[in-house]
Amino acid sequence: MSKSKYEMWLTFGTGKEKLRFPVMPGVLNVSNGSDNESVMISKLGEVTIIQDPTAKTFHFSSFFPRGESPLTEYTGILYPWDYIKMIERWKNSGKPARFIVTGTPINYAVSIEDFPYREGEKDVGDYDFELLLKEYQFIERRKMPRTQKKPTKTRPNTKNVPKSHTVKKGETLITIARKYYNDSKRWNDIWKLNKAALIKRDKRNQKQPGRWIHISFNLRLPS
Repeated sequence: MSKSKYEMWLTFGTGKEKLRFPVMPGVLNVSNGSDNESVMISKLGEVTIIQDPTAKTFHFSSFFPRGESPLTEYTGILYPWDYIKMIERWKNSGKPARFIVTGTPINYAVSIEDFPYREGEKDVGDYDFELLLKEYQFIERRKMPRTQKKPTKTRPNTKNVPKSHTVKKGETLITIARKYYNDSKRWNDIWKLNKAALIKRDKRNQKQPGRWIHISFNLRLPS
């Protein structure tokens, strides 16, 4: 049997199913957008496929033989209808296959665009076919970043604030403001309301406002 130095494969399901074409085509047409390349399979010594950003298409014609002959690339070939049903099932699945030509840079995920076939004109039982494949473009799903909500400042609840507070050990105007208003800055409001009494109670508050408060001192609380 005359063997090519190349093998042409179509695989499916991440390589779980494989189909090796039993008869190599004479010409593989590779289209890069508006530029076409014809790759001679049987006699070419080296294949160069330009990496173009546009999606490639691959088009070739061959046949599925009813039996082995000098043209078949390997032994143990399938019946023509087994190949045909396999390709049609992959085509109708809506999922990409992978087209591989060994010994070349051709290894692409592809969609099966067209697959016409007919009974062979030369030998009964053979099936001629054409196959048009298009490079499959995978689309990555972009996750939109979640916008973080700005923390809302909780307004102090002044409805339940008592009119006065008796100072306990270790308390300051700041801790008292935080306790009743959830806002330590309100210590200044407490100071202003009690300024005269606090200075009278301790003169040091003139230089250090609100610093000197004493246990059991009765502070008035602003609303």
